[in-house]
Amino acid sequence: MLDREMSRRVDEIAVNELGVPSLILMENAGRSCAECLLNWPLADKHREPSVLVLCGPGNNGGDGFVIARHLTLANCRVRVMLFQEIAKYTGDARVNLEVLLQLGTEIEPFDPEWSEAETIQKFSEFGTQSTNWVVDALLGTGARGVLRPPIAKAISAANHLAVNKLAVDIPTGLDCDSGEASEPTFRADVTCTMVDEKMGFENAIAHQFTGTIVVVGIGVPVDLASLKQIDTETVD
Repeated sequence: MLDREMSRRVDEIAVNELGVPSLILMENAGRSCAECLLNWPLADKHREPSVLVLCGPGNNGGDGFVIARHLTLANCRVRVMLFQEIAKYTGDARVNLEVLLQLGTEIEPFDPEWSEAETIQKFSEFGTQSTNWVVDALLGTGARGVLRPPIAKAISAANHLAVNKLAVDIPTGLDCDSGEASEPTFRADVTCTMVDEKMGFENAIAHQFTGTIVVVGIGVPVDLASLKQIDTETVD
């Protein structure tokens, strides 16, 4: 199992010692989550998924952009909601956002002035169809403490929807180390967690928020002990 610091170290070791570009790690994470969603059993098997992807300001949001791209390419109806101005996204997240913009995926900013009722309505609407999946790609394992607006408002609204819900790595609001839940915390039906389960998942409280836990690979070994023993000398 991984705690907050070990989760951070996984990416660091993969990039600095294994030489895996961070953009590839994000691609692997997002693609794995998209595949999980596409293979998840739906009540209506004859309907294509209509997916709302909530994307936060960091790498978790970047994972969400990758998920949205793969779902778009799989002919799903996809809408991305941003919790940061487009100009403020940087690094790998910005790269994947730019690809989404080129694809023409529907992207809109979350308006913090929406009431909770307006937010629920916005999350539910999907053209002539209604949303049947919400993806939580807001905050990752590094987040801690009480959620603040606008993310708290978004989580509360998402929890009101009677739809399938997928959390990326960890449900937003759930502490990675302790498994304690903020109010609100995203209530997922399935949590696609990267590399290994998180320490906090052992807390009985966490179970009502994680739903089914699916461990997905991002292209690095699971055994951190062996990772730390890797000889980083240049091979001739």
